[in-house]
Amino acid sequence: MWSFFSRDPTKDFPYEVGDPVHGLEDKSVWTLHKGKKRGTQDEVSIFLFDVQKSSETMFDIAKASLKRLKTMRHPSLLHYLDSCETEKFLYVATEYVEPLACCILDIKLEGPQKDLFLAWGIFQITRALSFLNNDGNMRHNNVCLYSVFVTLAGEWKLGGFEFLTSQGQETSNPIPIKILPALEIYDPPEKKDPPALKTVDDIPKQLSTLYYELVSANPASRPNPADIITRYIKDKAEKGKFFSTLSAFLDSFPEAVCIHKILPQLMTAYHYGDAGSAILAPMFK
Repeated sequence: MWSFFSRDPTKDFPYEVGDPVHGLEDKSVWTLHKGKKRGTQDEVSIFLFDVQKSSETMFDIAKASLKRLKTMRHPSLLHYLDSCETEKFLYVATEYVEPLACCILDIKLEGPQKDLFLAWGIFQITRALSFLNNDGNMRHNNVCLYSVFVTLAGEWKLGGFEFLTSQGQETSNPIPIKILPALEIYDPPEKKDPPALKTVDDIPKQLSTLYYELVSANPASRPNPADIITRYIKDKAEKGKFFSTLSAFLDSFPEAVCIHKILPQLMTAYHYGDAGSAILAPMFK
């Protein structure tokens, strides 16, 4: 009987923890590890929280983050698989990902291909924020290189829910205090307005106007993520023109993005959309 209650909880956790993945270090309450599912050996990611070496406050933040991860589902949010808590560690298994901070440093793409990879990723994170803000009535409060993760297919997924709050919460300080000093540089302009936010040297010219709107010191004047997405929705004539010229640009996209993301979208648009025959050329390329 007593052996039942003292059994190792990780025996029911069907994943093996592998080598650490660098990139988060002092930027997250979690450490990231490679992992595999027992039996199938499918690759996963394991987020590990050291209970014994962390404060009670950090433990509460980690558990709250896990709760959000388990209950929220969206194609652009980090996909939760399983979790396990012991006296020493809190284990969280997700789809296999790498921190965006590492991917940016290791990226081998150049020129238009790199620009398209970044633009596609930014669109996915904008879509995730639209879901949180408009459908979930929540604020993420921690969007940065260390809360965004990239899958093997090149998809960007939003994670890092440690400081997520409900928009309806009325408190004296609606912006949560981040207990990790390295994350303070990502505080919003209304809390900390560094001159660097006004520098647009590394921002594409076509996005500079939007960027200035996004870093406005007045939160009410910033565009809703959904509004940003709808700015780029095309009417029927524009769709036809877009698809007729898409073939020439497909080689600029990373292969993984073409296979796993663009092709399924083209097939959906062909079956259910109004783009007409113009979509056939890029779909069969």
